Amino acid sequence: MERARFLSDDWFGLNLEAASGWRERPGVDCSANYEVTGAPDGKVRYHTVIRDGRLVEMALGKLADAEVGIVYKYADARAEVAGGEHPDLAYMSGRMKLEGEYARWVYGLRPLLDSPEYGAFRSTLAEYTDF
Repeated sequence: MERARFLSDDWFGLNLEAASGWRERPGVDCSANYEVTGAPDGKVRYHTVIRDGRLVEMALGKLADAEVGIVYKYADARAEVAGGEHPDLAYMSGRMKLEGEYARWVYGLRPLLDSPEYGAFRSTLAEYTDF
């Protein structure tokens, strides 16, 4: 696995590679648009698509029909990736804002977000991401 700069195209590829071993979880689905404000290169917008518990798409740009919107300040997004803090803590503390069908993220992704696979994925991102 190669190192990648946070929020770059290579970093989105790193996410896809690191998540490639996630097992299928039927019905664990969510599409999300992310907005990271205050990044070194300005505001960054990207999206993810999780289908049946697998990360199937992650790239720059917004989806027209995303179920959830997620907004971070750059420092908070960076701290989550670098420090390994679970996204639930960022949400509960107000450092991550959820818009739209937030229950889809908070409750619908629980089988994935609470899995050992997801913990290993987050550790891999922390190890291979350059800031």
